[in-house]
Amino acid sequence: MSSSSVAAAGGAALRRDGKKLVRSPSGLRMVPEHRAFGSPFGLDEPQWVPDKECPRCMQCDIKFDFITRKHHCRRCGKCFCDKCCSKKVPLPRMCFVDPVRQCAECVLVSQKEMEFYDKQLKVLMNGATFCVTLGTSEKSELMVCRLSNNQRYLFLDGDSHYEIEIAQISTVQILTEGFTPGGGNARATGMLLQYKEPGAQDVTQMKFTAIEDSNKKQSATWLAAMHKAAKLLYESRDQ
Repeated sequence: MSSSSVAAAGGAALRRDGKKLVRSPSGLRMVPEHRAFGSPFGLDEPQWVPDKECPRCMQCDIKFDFITRKHHCRRCGKCFCDKCCSKKVPLPRMCFVDPVRQCAECVLVSQKEMEFYDKQLKVLMNGATFCVTLGTSEKSELMVCRLSNNQRYLFLDGDSHYEIEIAQISTVQILTEGFTPGGGNARATGMLLQYKEPGAQDVTQMKFTAIEDSNKKQSATWLAAMHKAAKLLYESRDQ
């Protein structure tokens, strides 16, 4: 992998990370100046179900009239009465500045995602140390791995330097071993990461192995956050 060429591309992208405030029917959003440089975990605003196509609430089936007004969920775009779509919660995946109205089902999803944005995203940006093996090489390198502040790159720093574009990651497999007392979940010990370099046809694989030291808990926490990040990444691609 040519780390210098990838670093140059990443540096150029970092210099174009301007933001702009836009108003949509759903509310105010702080979005990237260039769409291509948005967060890989982001979601596009949904198309609202047209008013004429929803004479009744899509949850409780109450009929809309002058008293029972219709409201659109900002996350799914479906049409609901006030009772079924009354809560306003943050929706950072769509870059909303303020909490926005969402239906009960979407509220639960958005609230679970807030743990990622409030806690796990910071864990990824703070980084952790791993032994990193590239491809089928028998040699590994001790590297600090962290997510870039703009969420678009995974930085690996050791004797070498790599910048992996998150959008080019194809698979993330968390490696585990053993079970905790009482039959709990297995402990995360590493990760297999597959991605495509810019312009390359073949997939590159990296193996991350947690090191046996006092920072092993930090590495396990970082891997758990990366697992959640991968789920959001897959969801963003499938929308």
